[in-house]
Amino acid sequence: MRKCEFCSNPATVHLTKIVNKSKQEMHLCDACAKEQDIIPQPPQELNIPALLQLVMGQLPAPRPATADSVCPECGTPYAHFRAQGRLGCPHDYDVFRSLLEPLIERVQNGATRHAGKSPSRHRRRLVRAHRAELEVQLQRAVN
Repeated sequence: MRKCEFCSNPATVHLTKIVNKSKQEMHLCDACAKEQDIIPQPPQELNIPALLQLVMGQLPAPRPATADSVCPECGTPYAHFRAQGRLGCPHDYDVFRSLLEPLIERVQNGATRHAGKSPSRHRRRLVRAHRAELEVQLQRAVN
């Protein structure tokens, strides 16, 4: 077992860096790794009630978003989206859902899911196949 390069405690953090095709290794204990800012420090303030609710599965029902809503994950306000046309993180879709759905429906011609595009040649084939199927159904109905 390797020892920490700074204090001789057992090393638990092992770093390997390659600089100019030369391999450099560093072995540190947790305390020295934190002192050297190699291990990120946890945030000083933790929202304990929110963590407990998350762990216990007792999250409050989501409130409908309003024009002054802010994403709790990234801090992006809805007003920023309205001004820039860009969301801050994937969670914004859930946070601003009630405000985004009418916009998405309008942009997607009534659909709330983007179906993508297909080549015009493929669309023409689909239209011909659909027309042929309808003609067959019409012939069956007439006979």
